[in-house]
This record gives sequence, C-alpha cells and structure tokens, in this order.
Amino acid sequence: MASLPTDGFGAALLAYIRSGAEIAHFGAFLVPDLADPQPALSVWSGQMSDYWFNINARRITSHDTLRRDFVDRIRRAPPGGLVIDRWHPPENDPRAPIYARDGVIERVSVASRVGRGGFVSFYLRGKQSGWLSEDDLARLRAVLPLAHELIGLRHRLTGTQGTTASALRTAAVEPFTALSPREAEVCDHAVRGVSVAGTALALGVSENSVRTLRKRAWRKLGVGSATALAALVLSDRG
Repeated sequence: MASLPTDGFGAALLAYIRSGAEIAHFGAFLVPDLADPQPALSVWSGQMSDYWFNINARRITSHDTLRRDFVDRIRRAPPGGLVIDRWHPPENDPRAPIYARDGVIERVSVASRVGRGGFVSFYLRGKQSGWLSEDDLARLRAVLPLAHELIGLRHRLTGTQGTTASALRTAAVEPFTALSPREAEVCDHAVRGVSVAGTALALGVSENSVRTLRKRAWRKLGVGSATALAALVLSDRG
C-alpha cells in the first residue's frame, strides 16, 4: 500500500503475489471502452526487461483477436466481481511464440468491470517452476483479488505505466500523436534520464539514429531539451 504511487509498486506487488505461488511476471491492462477496445498497459513487473515486456505488450494489444479476448474476459466479470481463470496458449495462438521465447508455461488472469471498460491482469508462470498445482491455484485465488484491486487503485492515482510519451501517443493526446512509435520510445528514455548511448543500446540502433530521432521528436513537440520534454509529459498526465 505504501508503494502505490512509487516506482517500486510493481516489485512490491509481485513479492506479495509470490506469497501465494511462484510467478515470473505480471502485467495489467486497462480497456477504457469495450465498444472501442484499445488496451493500455497500466503496470507490470517481473524478470524480463522493460524493453521486452513493452514489446510483448504492443504485439498483444495490436492484434484484433487478442483485443477481443480482453473484451470477452471483462464482459464475463459480474458487477462488482471478478473472473479468475487459468490458461496456456495452444500452438496456433499468436501468443505461443512470445510465451515460448520468454520461458512462460501458463497464465492466470483476473478481469473486472470499471465503468464502460475494465481491467485485465495477467500472472505468468515460468517453465522452471513447473505447472501450477491445485494448492498453488488455491493460494493464488486468495491473494489475486487484493492484487487486482491495488492495480486498479494505482491506475486511478498514476495512470498507465509511467505515463510515457508512448502512452500519450496511444491515447491520442496532442501533440504526441505526431510522433512515430520509434520517436516516442526515444522520448520515453529521455524522460527517464537515459543517455543517448544507453538509449541506443536499449533500442538496438546507433547513437546517431537516437540523436536524429530526438531532434525530430522535440521539433514536433515544440521542446528543446529533455527537461522540457519531461515537463510536457507530466503536464499532459495531469
């Protein structure tokens, strides 16, 4: 509870979830409007890097079938209640390659309704831990309702994870809609104080490419420095 508005919230919540059963990663998505499902990553934590988790999230939320899956889960949730289920991807599922690459064997999800939309949170079990036993599931069912409630509370306090330029672009907030996905990623790193060299390493591009992307993004946003960029992101978050 104390970590709700802080960057340490994800790690603290994952530690709590692991009091029920070993979970490698968790993530939560908000769908603001079921009539026009555009899932947005709210918070996540786990063993993989920010870079790969966000890549996975973008792949999942850009797939029509998977967006419909979000909607179906939320619509099954009763008013004021939750739907908790266990799942693993069949071979022909578009998530199967992602799960295999990341060493994930199965998933437990929680869905709830909020206004015209809702939340879906996912708890991923690593292959090294083996399949969840019935005792594991029983313990998870004891802790996941509170975990899901805390995710929703944190979202009301802080918005989507980090409220980044990428999130503002996805939410169609001006002037961030003018950015390309790559320009938005470079802005996200700049706001977090990551150097040109560090950004190049994280994105797998040259430092000159990062400088060019920064220059283009800052021109589109009307800012001249990372400090001004951060102020713009924070003002739009408010």
